[in-house]
Amino acid sequence: MSLFHDVFRMSQAVDLSAFHSPVSVGTALSLPVYVSKTGDRPLVVLHELPGMSPSFVDYCTRMTGEGFKVYMPLLFKAPGTEMGMLGCAAFCLSREFRALFAASGPSRARPIAAWILELVQKVAEDNPGAAIGTIGMCMTGGFAIVGIADPRVQAVVACQPSAPFFREIETLGLSEAERDSVRAGKTGKTIPCAKAYRYEKDRISREAHMRAAQDLLGPSLHRYPDLPGKGHATLTTQTASPEVYADVLTFLNARL
Repeated sequence: MSLFHDVFRMSQAVDLSAFHSPVSVGTALSLPVYVSKTGDRPLVVLHELPGMSPSFVDYCTRMTGEGFKVYMPLLFKAPGTEMGMLGCAAFCLSREFRALFAASGPSRARPIAAWILELVQKVAEDNPGAAIGTIGMCMTGGFAIVGIADPRVQAVVACQPSAPFFREIETLGLSEAERDSVRAGKTGKTIPCAKAYRYEKDRISREAHMRAAQDLLGPSLHRYPDLPGKGHATLTTQTASPEVYADVLTFLNARL
């Protein structure tokens, strides 16, 4: 594969026919969100760092067939984006990335965490009284955990949590106030209210990320046994695990 193709590999054909046209969500940060045409159990699914790839959209579409009303935010780039390794590295240096994921100020808060809670509020308004689930993957794997701060979120899935990449891994990218809200929010929820998944030899989602999630959530988090090998994505791409798919589905069916 050429260097040019790796950096600019994006905007592949993607079938969005299972979803309505996107609606904008958020105040300080406004992002488009696709909502499935079918399903009645609300589920937020956050895409990975490579983008809203065809395999990610396929997973979300499959979940609509399982009876979930899927909220599928487009966090960056265009639907069908699947950046290669060099493209991801370049994107992490961009202004678009920093606007979502950069820690700022004394609190070290990152805009994406507050935005996820805004989206949960919108989902709750759309579905009064319903239990809500969130799934995060890779860059968003740990950020999905912030949903536990909202009493209406009853199930969180952290797939190969990978942020932060280098420093402050123990924070999972959440500010101290956000972590305190998660600790308070887990009280009263069915144990476990969160699940976490990774490959054993994954160098992106590391053991330190999983320990950080376990330290934050304690018995409220069930860590699925690490999958063997050097894979990364557990629900999408060619390394998707049928066992993880089935376990996530069982968990969500029990909570939502």
